[in-house]
Amino acid sequence: MRSTTLKGPIGTIHIIEASPPVTAGESELLPVVFVHGMTVSASIWDAQLARVARTRRAIALDMRGHGDSAPPEDGNYAPASCAADVLAVLDGLGLDRVAIVGHSFGACIALATAAAAPHRIAQLILADPPGDFTKVPAEVHEERIVPYQRALDTEDWRAAVETSFNETLTGSRAHTRDRILACLAATPQDCLCGMSRGMFAFEAVDALDRYLAAPGTRAHAIIAPSNTFPFSLHILRPTLTTTTIADTGHWLMLDAPEAFARELDICLEGV
Repeated sequence: MRSTTLKGPIGTIHIIEASPPVTAGESELLPVVFVHGMTVSASIWDAQLARVARTRRAIALDMRGHGDSAPPEDGNYAPASCAADVLAVLDGLGLDRVAIVGHSFGACIALATAAAAPHRIAQLILADPPGDFTKVPAEVHEERIVPYQRALDTEDWRAAVETSFNETLTGSRAHTRDRILACLAATPQDCLCGMSRGMFAFEAVDALDRYLAAPGTRAHAIIAPSNTFPFSLHILRPTLTTTTIADTGHWLMLDAPEAFARELDICLEGV
């Protein structure tokens, strides 16, 4: 694997690349770009990069404010702004068309990227996407989301975020829990709060609809068993095909890397 940096809209973007062994000719299979979620970095995809790179080029990027990528000075972590970073990576690497895999908040970024440039995304793969919080019933929004957002601006912000993350870690393996909580402890307030606000305001259904309205587009979600909320993307849009990986939590690519890799192989057939 190779580590390098590219110039992005707000500063440097760190990426990890892996490629198939050198053969007599270039692979005709489209490259795959991996987008991580909150608190982690491109290294969360190491197992998937190695797997995909057996047959095609694979790229994972540290999103703004994560890993070795520059943070936004204005605290802007909106999915559309993060999507500009992804498109800058595609431009910097000279990639006209790719498949994209996004996990959690990274699924929001992948959706925003696909909606902004559907002609460049041949296959959209959403790994346990968070759903569309703009579709949450008003009473739930007032009871759960508003207090959480207010807590992000107080001295108790970290406790609020830790409670939220512990909920998403239900069903996760011990090694996954340890890794994610360690990453969470090292993530600053402006990054966590900025991404949380961006996720709550993101109109995921609209982004999916705009992407799939373009010709030649495909989307699939690989989800954990707990992703059954009324505002889950595949419930709001039943035409979005899904595969559920049993006995996993939200970070399903860490809980069941082999099962996740098999699903990726299926999704990537024909692109």
